[in-house]
Order: sequence, then C-alpha cells, then structure tokens
Amino acid sequence: MSESLYFEEYGEPGNPVVIFLHGLLGSSRNWRSIAKTLSPNYHLYALDLPEHGASPHSTRTDLKIMSLQIGQWIEQNLSESYVLCGHSLGGKVAMAHACSKPNHLQGLVVVDIAPRDYPPEHHLPTLDALLGLELSRLESRKQADDLLIEKIPNWAFRQFLLTNLQQRAGVWQWRVNLGVLRASMMELSQNPLARQDSYSGPTLFLRGGKSGYLRSEHFTLVTGFFPAAKIVTLPDAGHDLHVEDKDGFLLNLNSFLKNLTGF
Repeated sequence: MSESLYFEEYGEPGNPVVIFLHGLLGSSRNWRSIAKTLSPNYHLYALDLPEHGASPHSTRTDLKIMSLQIGQWIEQNLSESYVLCGHSLGGKVAMAHACSKPNHLQGLVVVDIAPRDYPPEHHLPTLDALLGLELSRLESRKQADDLLIEKIPNWAFRQFLLTNLQQRAGVWQWRVNLGVLRASMMELSQNPLARQDSYSGPTLFLRGGKSGYLRSEHFTLVTGFFPAAKIVTLPDAGHDLHVEDKDGFLLNLNSFLKNLTGF
C-alpha cells in the first residue's frame, strides 16, 4: 500500500474539494466530463481505484483494503474537508470510507449502488471474457473488439471495457488487474458496511430509474446506515447515470454541493 494512487486533478486549489471514485473496470477518465464542467467552482480529484488504471496492482483486494487505500491517499494529499462521490464499486468504497473516516468528510454522494450484497456471478462472464483474450496474439484493438462480440454483444459496453487495453512497446496489456479482481469478486460484491456502521452527515444517493442496482425496496437500508440521506431518481437513466443523463446528474450534484459549500 506504499505506492500512491493515480489521480487526475481539475480546478483551482482553495476551492471546495470533491473526490470522484469510478466503478468496476473503470478509471479516473470516466469522470473527466463531469469534473471539467464543475472545475470553475471546485477543486476536483478523480482517482483510479486500487487494481485499476495507473494505480498500484497487488495480489489481493477487497472493499476494506480499497477503503483503507483511499483513506491513505486522502491523508497524504489533503488537509481540508472534502466531498466524496463514488459510482457503483466506487460508491461502495465511498460508503465504507464515510462510516470509518467521517471527521473531514463534508458530504457523501453515492451513485447507483446500495449498501447490500450483490450476486458475485453478475460480473464473472465479463471478467472471464476479458481474461480469455490471448493478448500475445492480438494485433489490434479492433481485433480484440471482434473477438469479444459473441460474449459481450453490447457495443458501448465493449468500448468501455477496451479503454483498459493498452499497447506498450508493441505488446498489448491490461491496465486493470483482471486476475485479482476476478479472484476477489466474492468480497467486492458484498455489502461494504457492518451492521453497526453509520454516517450521519449530508448524503445524496442518485439512482437510475432504468437500473436495478438501487431499487425502492433498498431505501430503508440506505436510511438505516445514512439517516440524513436524500434519494433522487433520474427516471430515464440506467446504471451509468452520470453519462446517460449528465444534465440531470449535474443538476442534483450541483444543488447538493451548493448547499454544502455555498458555491
């Protein structure tokens, strides 16, 4: 855990701080559009989660380890209070951090995920399809895309996944630690919180109306752990609501941040 996490930075020091955490198989680049839009008024950081992107890769991980690494990065890089915003897996990590390290946390935003267990097998076919690519025989990104069509038919999802594929010195490699994530999926799919956990600070849960990750029957779970939580639905968006309904996402996020910071 000694290596620091990779991050992208936007806006000016001195402005209120917002930290963004991406979802499984994503990276800091997933927040670029949102961060650039907010940069006139805020000082923003988008992190690569552990085992993702340019952040350190290790031999094992789980939600507690990821939360500890996020906490270490914050201690090393920030002296002021901050707002933490996480999507999907990043939302789980953000929830765990809020309940364990609330002292300088000004507010929490959780994007389309609930404090509950999820079926680990949901992500296994995708991870297995990526691990099944023989990178040593790969000649182009287009070839990788073609080889994945049968197992991952959704074009947009394949393009998202292939942002993790990079070529260095003529050799294709993954930017994400696929093997460790595959081996850790049982732990990463679990509820990040223990029964006694709680965060009483300002909290916003945003969910996609077309997504099944955070459903109405989960609302009591949310308010049990986060008693000040406000839950907002973007009716026309799915799981990636910050992409699918960027305007609606920004409207609600800006309102939440303005109430906290006055900007």
